[in-house]
Amino acid sequence: MTWSLEDLLPHRVPMVFIDRVESFDASARSLTAAFTVTPKHILYSPSSGGVPNWAAIEFMAQAAAALAGIFDKTQDSERPARPGLLLGTRKLDLLLDSFKAGRTYRVTASSAFWDAEAAAFTCTISDDSGAVVAEATLNAYRPPDFRQFLKEQA
Repeated sequence: MTWSLEDLLPHRVPMVFIDRVESFDASARSLTAAFTVTPKHILYSPSSGGVPNWAAIEFMAQAAAALAGIFDKTQDSERPARPGLLLGTRKLDLLLDSFKAGRTYRVTASSAFWDAEAAAFTCTISDDSGAVVAEATLNAYRPPDFRQFLKEQA
């Protein structure tokens, strides 16, 4: 079964950075998504002709969130996408200055660790030639009740 990104992510346009899920492997707990950079992207910079490289973290986080969203949907297809928090990153390598307009990139998120609320994902972004242009390990937290969590933090 396939779901729209709006079903998998707790984001809405213009903050949805990935365009589509291309593949999902349940046994490997891995997902590959794609995005094409256009001048309409909220972070597009005319001076660089693209989106800054530091946006890689958000592209990766959204692929990881889509992966978690698919697992949520396989348990309950009516369950809305659960928000989570990106806690940080390790081993971040950015091998390009910007994601250039007109180019399509693929971002892969694979679960390195996963329990009920915390997860770590190994992520890569490859350009349209297949070369890795960014990689990192992301740490995330999804509380069972996000609104209650925010109230407790206030």
